[in-house]
Amino acid sequence: MKDKLFEEIIDNYDALKYSLLKAQTFDESHFGFPEIYYKIMETDKQRVDAFHKAFQLNNNFKDATVCEIGVGTLPLTKLYMPFVKKAYLIENNPDLIPFINKEIAKYPWADKVEVIYADALTVDLPEKVDFVVGELMSIYCANEFQVQIFQHMREFLKPGGKLFPNRIVNFARLCEAEIDADVHHYPVNFTRHQPMFLSQQFLVNEIELLKEKKQGVKLSFSVPVLFSGTVNALYLESYVEVTEGSNFTGTDSLMPPTVLKTTNTQEVKAGDLVHIDFSFNYGSSLDDISCMLS
Repeated sequence: MKDKLFEEIIDNYDALKYSLLKAQTFDESHFGFPEIYYKIMETDKQRVDAFHKAFQLNNNFKDATVCEIGVGTLPLTKLYMPFVKKAYLIENNPDLIPFINKEIAKYPWADKVEVIYADALTVDLPEKVDFVVGELMSIYCANEFQVQIFQHMREFLKPGGKLFPNRIVNFARLCEAEIDADVHHYPVNFTRHQPMFLSQQFLVNEIELLKEKKQGVKLSFSVPVLFSGTVNALYLESYVEVTEGSNFTGTDSLMPPTVLKTTNTQEVKAGDLVHIDFSFNYGSSLDDISCMLS
């Protein structure tokens, strides 16, 4: 069975190139993602363990009042609920309402939960909370409103309260990639779908979610080239500090490494400096990123 599965993957490498992109594409018609993506997230042990460790490092939220945004199918919720005093769970996907209500009713902590089906960008909480958990992360915070939602939810934090995650650090590499004409970006699903790297990894920006005031990124910098070739893409990576001591560097369920077409292409020689003018708004779309090379 396993050998057969491996054979099928090998036989379908090319066809699978954009499969993760399709799975992670937000569907506005039902305020959420395809069912397969929830399964991808639930079964991602590395992702879930990073948040579990973060909760444990903060005394499992014992006797705390917590707000979790975008609870989905509750994989993170179940980790801290036995310990907290009260939890406000926010979800904006109406298709999940029956599942969430039924699932919560199974547990002895059901009476400590208040589910709010609302838009987290505008929601009001009845009280201030100790912790806000929001796993609304996309690579570079481009496709999700992680930054804006946390800017709003900071109003409901008690003094000394914490956000989970706390910090996001974005990196990139210059690369030469094969991308179809009608595709602007894709998350890397298998190593054969990685591009040819032409530079080392470099820092693009850092987002401290408890302090961030900006609505987007506008940067200008230069990067040295290691190999000659044609720069037509960036290889994006986002590293996450869930809390101090618990980190997450991306998997196929959350912030996967992503190949992004640059706005223009540039022929380069090893040793060249490539100048990059880079800008986008948080929560817009990776396809709207402007990345001019010169």
